[in-house]
Amino acid sequence: MHKLFHKWLFICIFPAFCLTLAASYLLQTRQAEENARHMLSSNLDDGEKYLRMVITNAAYIREISDAGALTKARAFAAIITQNPNILNVPTILHFLRKLLDVEELNVADDRGVIIASTGPFAGYDMASSPQSAAFLPALRDLDFALVQDIEERGADRVPFQYAGVARRDCTGIVQIGYSPKRLTAALRSAAVDQIAPRYHIGSNGFMAISIYGAVISTGNEAAVPLGANVNALGLIQPDGKGLVSILGKQYICQNIEVEGYTLFALLPRNEVFFSRDSMLLYIAACNLALFAVIFWMVSHLVKRLVINDVYRVNEDLQKITSGNLDVVLNERTTPEFGLLSDGINKTVQSLKAAISAAAGRIDAELEFARAIQCSSLPSVFPAYPEREDFDIFAVMRAAKVVGGDFYDFYLRDKNQLVIVVADVADKGIGAALFMMTAKTLIKSLAESGLSPSEIFTQANKRITAHNDQDIFLTAFLAVLDLTTGRLVCANAGHEHPLVFRRAEGSYAWLEAGHGLPLGAMPNSRYREQTFQIAPGDRMLLYTDGVSEAENSRGERLGLSGIESAVRGTERMDAEQTVQALLRQVDDFAAAVEQADDITILALEFTGLAWDELLITADDAHLETLLAFLEEKLKAAQCPAATLPMLLVTAEEVFANIAHYAYAPDQGTVLVRCRMRSGPFQAVMQFQDTGRPFNPLHQPDPDTSLPAEQRREGGLGIAMMRKIMSRVEYARTEDGKNILTLWKQEDA
Repeated sequence: MHKLFHKWLFICIFPAFCLTLAASYLLQTRQAEENARHMLSSNLDDGEKYLRMVITNAAYIREISDAGALTKARAFAAIITQNPNILNVPTILHFLRKLLDVEELNVADDRGVIIASTGPFAGYDMASSPQSAAFLPALRDLDFALVQDIEERGADRVPFQYAGVARRDCTGIVQIGYSPKRLTAALRSAAVDQIAPRYHIGSNGFMAISIYGAVISTGNEAAVPLGANVNALGLIQPDGKGLVSILGKQYICQNIEVEGYTLFALLPRNEVFFSRDSMLLYIAACNLALFAVIFWMVSHLVKRLVINDVYRVNEDLQKITSGNLDVVLNERTTPEFGLLSDGINKTVQSLKAAISAAAGRIDAELEFARAIQCSSLPSVFPAYPEREDFDIFAVMRAAKVVGGDFYDFYLRDKNQLVIVVADVADKGIGAALFMMTAKTLIKSLAESGLSPSEIFTQANKRITAHNDQDIFLTAFLAVLDLTTGRLVCANAGHEHPLVFRRAEGSYAWLEAGHGLPLGAMPNSRYREQTFQIAPGDRMLLYTDGVSEAENSRGERLGLSGIESAVRGTERMDAEQTVQALLRQVDDFAAAVEQADDITILALEFTGLAWDELLITADDAHLETLLAFLEEKLKAAQCPAATLPMLLVTAEEVFANIAHYAYAPDQGTVLVRCRMRSGPFQAVMQFQDTGRPFNPLHQPDPDTSLPAEQRREGGLGIAMMRKIMSRVEYARTEDGKNILTLWKQEDA
C-alpha cells in the first residue's frame, strides 16, 4: 500500500514536472528572443540618432561653407563696384585673393568672357563648358548667386569649387574659386564609416552600415567585409528582422533605413540562447527540488495528517515571501518536516547569496561606469606642463557612484584656451549619460571655432531636439586668449565665477549674465561678455554642490561661505586653491552625507610679462621707441626678414599718434610689448588718450591711381594690416585708444 501510494504520487507529479519544464523552455526561449530583439532595436535606435547627427553636422558644415563663399563673392563684387580699375592691376587682384583667403578670382564681361583672373583663364568663354556656363544667368539676373558642388573645371578639367554672383557696377560675372580640399577636410569630421565600429552588441554582436547596397562601415570585417553586397549576404529582411547565415554561423539580424543609409544590427544566435540554457538548468534544478519537497510533504500529510505543522510551515514561508529572509524553519516533529525545513532554509540562503551576488555585480557595473566617466574628464595635472602662461586644476566628486557634473578644458589653437563647467539637473546613471552626450556636443562645437554664445545656442537646439526626459543642465563656458588675457564667456544659468585680481589682492565675483539652462527652451539665445584678465589673476568655477552644501543644522554654505573659504588662498596655485575650497566644504558638511555632485575648477593666468615704455608722443622720441623695440625683438630671436617690417610698422603707428592724436596739444603714449621665441611671436600694444581713431575702419588707398591723384594717407595703415598677423583696436570707457598688433611665425 505504501509503495503503491508513492508510485501513483510519482506518476502524477512527474508529468507536472515535465510540463512545467516545457513551459519554462518556451517562455525562456521567447524571452531570450525578445531580449535580443530589444538589444538590437536599442542599438539601432542609438545608431540612427548618431547617424542623423553625423548627417546633420555634414549638412551644417556645407551650409556654413557655402554661406562663407557667397559672402566673399559679394565682398569681391562690392570692391569692384567701388573701384573697377583694380581689374587692370594683377598685383591688387592677387592681394585681394589672399585677403579673401581663396584660391582664384575671375571676372567676366557681359558676354561671359573672363576679362580678369588671378589664374590663366583671361579670355576664356564661360559658355564653352556646362560647369562654367552654370554662372551665365548672372548676366541677366542681378540677384543671381550660386555655389557649385566640387566639379571638373571647364578650362582644364581640374576638380574645383566655384561660387559666383552678378557684377553690381555693370553686366558681368564675379566668381571666386576654392580648392576641394577645404570642403572635404571640413566634411571629414562627419565621416559615416566610423560609426559602426563604435558599437558592440552583447559579447560578439556588431553593427554594419550600407548605402546603395554596399557595406561602408562594419564592426566585424571577418563576417561582413567593407564593400560587401548586403543582398548577396541576405542581410535585407522583408520586415526588417530575421535570421541570416554568414560563413556557417547564424545571426539574428535587424535593419532600418535612415536617409538613404541602411543600418544592420547582428547578434550570434548561440549567444542569444546561452542565457536561456543556463536559466533552464537553474529552473530544472529548482523545480526538481521543489517537486521533491512537494512529494514528501504530500506523503507526510497523507500518512500523518499533521495539519498544524503545515500551518506553522506556511506561516514561516509567508514571512519569507514577504521579504524577511532571516526566518529559519525548525519544524522537527517528523523527519519529513525536518527535511522540508532544511530544504527551505537552504533555498533562502541560496536566494540571499544570489541577491548579494547581484548587488555585487551592480556595484561592479556602477564602479565601471564611474571609471568611464572619470576617464572622460581631464585628470592628469599639470595638464600642459610645457605651457608657462597658465595653470589649471579641477576636481569632480559625484554624490553617487556616477554624477551629472562635468568640467573640461582644451586648447582650441596655440593661444585660445576653452574652459567649461556644467551641472546636469539630476544625479545617477541617467545624469551621467546625459552629461557625456552634452560634454561631447559642446566640445565638438567649441573646436569648430564658434563663439561662446553660438556654442550654447547650437548646443541648446540639439539637446532640446532629443530631450525626451526633460533633463537640462547649467553651464559656464569661457575662451581665454593667452596672448592678451581677453576672456570671452557665456553663462547658461550657472553660478557666477569668483576671480582673484592680483592687482587688488582680493577676490571678486565676475558678473557674467545668466541665460536659460541648456535644454530648457528650444529657441533660447545666449549672449557673451568680454573681460580682461591680467597676469596673476585666478578664476574659480564651481557647481551648486559647493554653494548648496548643508551642515547638520540644515544651513547652506552659500556665496558668503565660499568667499570665506577662499580667504588665505591668494598666494596659492590653482591646485592648492581647489583643495583648500574642497576641504572647507568637507569641514562645513562633515556630519551630513553629500547630497549633490561637487565640481571645482581653478584657472590662473600667468601670462608673459609686458615690457613697457612711456614716452611723449613726439617725433623726437621715435628713436627711443625703435631702440626699445629692436632690443626686445632681437632678444626674442626675431627673424632677420621680419625685424625691419615690425620696426617700420611701429614707426608708422607712433607717427600717426604723434601727428594726429593730440594735435595741436601734446600727450603721452604707453608702448607695451611681449615677445616669445620658438616659434617667434611678438605682441605690440600702443595706448594713448587722444582722439578716437580706429585704423581698421579706414579704406585702403587706390594704388591704381597716379601718386598725385591718390587720397592723402592710408598707405601706412594698409602696410600695417599686410605685415601683421592680427590687428585689434579698442576704445575704453576711460578714454583710451588701445591698438594691439600680433606677429607670429609658424612652428
